[in-house]
Amino acid sequence: FRSKLRVHPTTFQRLLDLLKDHYIFLNNSNSPQLPVHVQLAIYLAHAGHYGNLSSFADIELWVGVFVGVVLKSTIRVMIALISLHNNAVHLPTEAEKDTSKQWVQDACCPEWRDGFMAVDGTKFALFQRPGLHGDAWFDKNKDYSADAQIVNLLQNLLIIDYSIRHTGSVHDAWAFRSTRTFKEHDKIFRDGEWVWADSAYPCESWCVCPFKKPVGG
Repeated sequence: FRSKLRVHPTTFQRLLDLLKDHYIFLNNSNSPQLPVHVQLAIYLAHAGHYGNLSSFADIELWVGVFVGVVLKSTIRVMIALISLHNNAVHLPTEAEKDTSKQWVQDACCPEWRDGFMAVDGTKFALFQRPGLHGDAWFDKNKDYSADAQIVNLLQNLLIIDYSIRHTGSVHDAWAFRSTRTFKEHDKIFRDGEWVWADSAYPCESWCVCPFKKPVGG
């Protein structure tokens, strides 16, 4: 189950409970849709693999349906998932900030407790060189990729902000400017609060880089 759908069965059931009543899965056609749990499985198998394993043909053979059904199921689940976006990804409440600060204090020291979130960049590798401006997607790891900036709370790694609009060649310091955290930092951080970051990010009063990778490390 986990090797094909890339999630734990408990996570699958939770997703199903959140999505099953979405209007996208309702229709009055004489040709009914597949059950929602099957469409969700199709989407997860499609999204959780890379290259040929994520092809419509491979999913079609696995599920035993036509390619068009794989495509429609994937689109339906994506629409339903996007409708949950603002409930799943949002800036922390005051209670969440306080919990994160307490975790930092217990794990490190009281002087660092106001650093309640962290940011870092990661790359989503692409299957092949894009046809449009292909070289712009070539990153420092010698792969073609899209850049993602992830901002999360420290005590539970809950993602509270992100940006995925840049190509893999873009530096983290520049890509970070696309996040809500950067654009609205004056609204997010109170005096003395800051975000953990590595030396790739600018040293602002609200974004510090306390750790640097050793030379040759």
